[in-house]
Amino acid sequence: MVDLDLARGWRIACPEGHAVAAAELEAGLAALGGRPGGEIAFELAPARVPGEGYRWEARPEAVRIEGAGRRGLLNGVAGLLDALGLGRPWPGRTELRSRPIAATAEAAPALPGRCLILGHRAALAAAEDWIVWASRQRLNTVFVHVSTQPDPFGAAPEALWLGQRDRLTALVREHGMTLEHGGHLLPELVPEAALAAAGRGEPDALQRAVAAHARAHAEADVLHLWGADTAADVRTGTELSERALRVTNAVAEAVERVAPATTVASLAYHDTLALPAAVTPRPNVCLLWAPRERSYARPADAEEDWALFERHVAHYAAAGARPPRVFEYYLDLILFDRGLPDLEAVMAADLAAYAAAGVDTVQALMTAPGPWPDAHPNAERFARLAWDPAAAERLPSQP
Repeated sequence: MVDLDLARGWRIACPEGHAVAAAELEAGLAALGGRPGGEIAFELAPARVPGEGYRWEARPEAVRIEGAGRRGLLNGVAGLLDALGLGRPWPGRTELRSRPIAATAEAAPALPGRCLILGHRAALAAAEDWIVWASRQRLNTVFVHVSTQPDPFGAAPEALWLGQRDRLTALVREHGMTLEHGGHLLPELVPEAALAAAGRGEPDALQRAVAAHARAHAEADVLHLWGADTAADVRTGTELSERALRVTNAVAEAVERVAPATTVASLAYHDTLALPAAVTPRPNVCLLWAPRERSYARPADAEEDWALFERHVAHYAAAGARPPRVFEYYLDLILFDRGLPDLEAVMAADLAAYAAAGVDTVQALMTAPGPWPDAHPNAERFARLAWDPAAAERLPSQP
């Protein structure tokens, strides 16, 4: 172990193009009581390590952090500061615990995509703080979950996003993150007759509206254009899920003409949980599995629907579709209307199972039915466990 005496001061060497990582390191060291211009040399260096992974080598007088690209170096800075005892459990809150660090360390994420969903007006109003917080927690994706309604339930207002989109998109890119946008927007953007026609294989009217929306949201790496948020739980047939996938394919075809690199999410949720075996997803479509009806008293792979989920994953993979995503409810105070329970063990088991099943990205919906809640530990713990599900064994007990 190495004990860094930050009171001796520090200096940072950073390659061009990684100023954000250097600034994050500087801010973190200052929070830990260090001062610039001193004796300890910190070097940031790009390196070939897996995915967004990182490694460091530390001596009392020097620390070298290597990371894969912009995101890997930011992850390395975050991992080092965490090891030094800097905790940031919620935006605006800091915990300090001075401690020695390992002389060498290497880490890579269990899940390629680790996503925070901003699904509440207050969360989107404070999006700058949440984006920076997510990056510091080694999350790499932000999903702006919106509705065009002025005061939506379970989502944030699209107008609020549009008013700060340029600034927030630039911040997301500076932190090397993926940006997702949308929600249950199709009924708000497209007349019911056009949706019905698309479900029958007549997509022209739908595609004109979708193309305009895709052009207007060129910032999005993943577009979510879902049907209505119904409460029905229909699992006796595949008609609804197949019709929904036909509509999604029509959406994806229109999006591909405008933005070929953009992914379109196909939502498996409530009445579309049945496997749409008779319809093949387009290559620019990804599965979005949203297990709203599951129990959080046990892990996802202990649920009856786990086998159905695996069949969905296989169906999309066989078609050459883009990698699957999972929309989870660990931070959803509409579902957990009496307050968020302790989900540490369930999240750890879930995230390990999702990673083993080939899931690319797990998303955690952050929303509430009314005023924004006080800080709670599930957000930070989701981020830690999405990086490393085994971290549950090393986390302090919840109060």
